[in-house]
Amino acid sequence: MNTRRFVLICLLLLPLAAGGRAAFAQAGDPHALYEQRCAKCHSPHAGEFVADSLERIDGRIVGRDSGRELRAFLTRGHGRLAPPEIDAMVAHLASILAAGGLFHENCRICHGRAVTLARSELIIRDGRLTGRYSGRDIAAFLAAHGRLDADEIPTVVRMLERQLANPPSE
Repeated sequence: MNTRRFVLICLLLLPLAAGGRAAFAQAGDPHALYEQRCAKCHSPHAGEFVADSLERIDGRIVGRDSGRELRAFLTRGHGRLAPPEIDAMVAHLASILAAGGLFHENCRICHGRAVTLARSELIIRDGRLTGRYSGRDIAAFLAAHGRLDADEIPTVVRMLERQLANPPSE
């Protein structure tokens, strides 16, 4: 199985392994959770933290320097997160890791942060990621935009859809 296909499968299965949207719903906006509870000591944004500090080894997400498994580390009290917050944070960081930096490498230069782009410019309409104002199907649009290979488009679409899974915290 090639790496991109593996990443896509992981991204699709991740919500099931992490308790689905219920974990996100109980913990609120995972971006806000990271920025409020983690960014004081770590990178300002979760994507930067993942790129700098986490890796997947033998199917586990571990600290690049420490080798400690992320969920176990958080469960032992790092960050003082409640169990639903741990579930949401692990799922959030795992999905960023699974996306493999595609947005950062191909889109960030023009569009800034994925969460900002998704929440301000995109919407799920009839089960499809769509331009909020243009009405364009984003998967079809990305075929000629963003320097993505055809097999990278589903990963980016799922990542952008995930940004819309929870509204921003009030």
